[in-house]
Amino acid sequence: MRFRTFCLVLVALALSGCGSNPSEPGPPPDARLDQANRAGNEALSIDMPRMAARQYKMALQRAYERDDPAAIADVSYNLALALMRAGDANSALATVRDARLDLERRRATVPPELFLVQAAAAYRIGDLSGADTAAQETIAHAPQDQDAKARAWFIRGLVAAEHSDATGLAQAIAALGATKQSDLQADRDELLGRAALLTNQPAEALGLFERSATSRQQALDYRGMVRALSLAGDAALRAGRNSEAAVFLLRGGRSALLQGDSTTGLTLLKRAEELARKTLQSTIVDEVGRLRKATAQRENGSGRT
Repeated sequence: MRFRTFCLVLVALALSGCGSNPSEPGPPPDARLDQANRAGNEALSIDMPRMAARQYKMALQRAYERDDPAAIADVSYNLALALMRAGDANSALATVRDARLDLERRRATVPPELFLVQAAAAYRIGDLSGADTAAQETIAHAPQDQDAKARAWFIRGLVAAEHSDATGLAQAIAALGATKQSDLQADRDELLGRAALLTNQPAEALGLFERSATSRQQALDYRGMVRALSLAGDAALRAGRNSEAAVFLLRGGRSALLQGDSTTGLTLLKRAEELARKTLQSTIVDEVGRLRKATAQRENGSGRT
């Protein structure tokens, strides 16, 4: 049943199924629960997180009705992931906390991926302390799960960067190590870029953020790609390359809008427009205007009854 997928902080990352241990068959299957969970998996795999969340909510209700701790853990993770993908990190965090509380009451094992998605959700809403604590819990509870540990170290690195903690950031980079996996390489490049900014090397940071954005695109992590493009815009601005900064912010803002994240998208586009006016890039100003108009029309249309 477990749909061990992590996309963050913030996480969507590669989708993969995970079966239970054949030596531990567990309770018999429940058709209603499994059908809703599969429907959620299918919706999430085609990038329809809101539809996936609706299906997972039905599955989770059935899991609680069934009083099945394994199903509660699995479906809560799936639902939290879908909510994160849909931009509702607060609800994702509440879902994980409820599941953890239920498992802890039973003295049942809390799967490390629950700690991980909690860390990602906490970081997304700006709870840096909560994010770091949950990331540390992931590392402690996943001694054999190298992938989960790597994701947790990335979140710890993000928190360290937010606190301008060069030592903590270096520790996270070292923990990630070298990898050929595109999404993990993107994580490492982003942390390296943030470290370069801390040491006032914006040109080096820019190259790393560009590489991170490309890797995230290849890993289908478009939300992470937007973040990398935004960071590239910041680095270009600090390097005095204002024209390039406007282009990066335009690209990131446009992608965010098309993903349905109008808050991030419009913020980045406003910055892109301001820089474009200063650098006389009229085509960017025109593109921002077109995107704003299309967004307003879409949002007005969706509000009609």
